[in-house]
Order: sequence, then C-alpha cells, then structure tokens
Amino acid sequence: MKKTLLLIFSGMLLVSCGETPKPSKEKIHYDESIDEILAVHDEVMPKMGELSSLIEKTEAKIDTTDTGKKFKVVNEELKGAHDFMMTWMRDFGEKFPNALNDTTYTSKEYEKREPLLEEEKEEVREMKDRVTESMKNAKDLLK
Repeated sequence: MKKTLLLIFSGMLLVSCGETPKPSKEKIHYDESIDEILAVHDEVMPKMGELSSLIEKTEAKIDTTDTGKKFKVVNEELKGAHDFMMTWMRDFGEKFPNALNDTTYTSKEYEKREPLLEEEKEEVREMKDRVTESMKNAKDLLK
C-alpha cells in the first residue's frame, strides 16, 4: 500500500513539474494588440490635466471678435478630444473588461475579438491624434 501511494505521489510530482504549455498564436497576438492599445492610452492619459487646463484658458478668451471666435473653435476641439477620450475609455472597458488580466479564450473567441481589436487600434490612434492636435492648436493660439 505504501509503495502504491509512493508511486502515485511520485507520478503526480513528475507531472506537476512538467513544462507549462506555450500560449497559442492567437493569445500572443491578442495580448500584443491589447498591449499596443494600452500603450497609446498610457501615452495620452497624462496629458488630460493639461488638456483640461487648455479648455479653461481658451474658454476665458472666447468673445465676438475674430480672435475670440478662433478661441471658440479651438475650445470646441479640446472639449471634443476630451469627450472622445472619456467615451473611448468607457467603451473599451465594456468591450474588453479583462484587458488587464491574463485571460485565455478559445480559438473561436479570439477570432471573434480580432475585428474588435483592429477597431480599437484605429480608435485609440484617432483619440491620440485628436488630443495631440487640439492641444497643439490651443497652444499655438495662446502664444
């Protein structure tokens, strides 16, 4: 009986010490895509305080003059970029609630998520461009 138990435990020990399975190509691609999307987000997020400050500064200069009207346009661009960022973050969180967790899906689930990932890559790049461009325009006008 003791020998049998020793054999069973030895076998379990050998199996538990085996190699961990390699992640699938789909998982690797999925994880890389999520990382790419989050890297863009992480690049833009620290600018949100400055963007809010620029909204306040440009709003204070809006009036009926030609220059004041330019500040209104720039102010609306800044607000639009801010709203786009907030909407993108909410939507991304709803579409990919486990983005920060190491999650494994079936091949079919990865296949289903692939088009969503590509859409998110485009949207996050657009968000970055809108934030960057609106801030540049505001700074140029404030000079």
